[in-house]
Amino acid sequence: MAQLKTYAKPSHLHRYRPLGEKALRELHALRNNYIFCPVFSAMNDPMEGTYRLSKRLSSKAGATKSPAAVKAALETSGIASLSEVYDHETMWAHYANKFEGICVQYSFARLLTGLDDSVALTRMMYSEREPVLLDDRSTATDRARLCLSSKTVRWASEREWRLFRTEQGEAHYGDAKAVTKIFLGARVSAIDEEAVRDVAGVLGVPVAKMAIEAYAISFKAPPKSRRAVPAA
Repeated sequence: MAQLKTYAKPSHLHRYRPLGEKALRELHALRNNYIFCPVFSAMNDPMEGTYRLSKRLSSKAGATKSPAAVKAALETSGIASLSEVYDHETMWAHYANKFEGICVQYSFARLLTGLDDSVALTRMMYSEREPVLLDDRSTATDRARLCLSSKTVRWASEREWRLFRTEQGEAHYGDAKAVTKIFLGARVSAIDEEAVRDVAGVLGVPVAKMAIEAYAISFKAPPKSRRAVPAA
């Protein structure tokens, strides 16, 4: 049987995050080298997790193949969304609290190396139809992840990747160098900007702030990174 390979991989992935009242949570994740994966029910797309059963599968009632088992796996799955792009205006509006948040850039290679074997990373598929569950040896977890790895083509511009855990929780990547840059939204508050720059200084990563001119966004050249001074 042929091997399934992914040769075209992005150099970086990005995570759009809100700040404001959620700043402490997001900055804690950065300081402690993890990405939080909420449960499936927290997703904002009501079409998420939909699927069809193949005729052969729908005629069987095995416990691990039943819709109930897939539904249970869906409801407990931990998911985190990332993107190949950092300058997507709609994602800044939807996922970074109307340009008041941040977008964290990760090294794809370091992220993949740092995450443990219990975490899966996959590129999203965009289609006109929901995925089909086949009568094969897939587990309920595999089937749930298949469902959550597909969206309608109208979301394709997000160029999304997903992290999966079997349950809600922290996906630790270990190496702080996995974070390579932090982008600030144009509307970030002065308090949040200062807090982000402080964390970036500890991590030793550059910060770039968004500038808007008419219909175009750009990011100012980042200042020199500020590294934490070791305690005497």
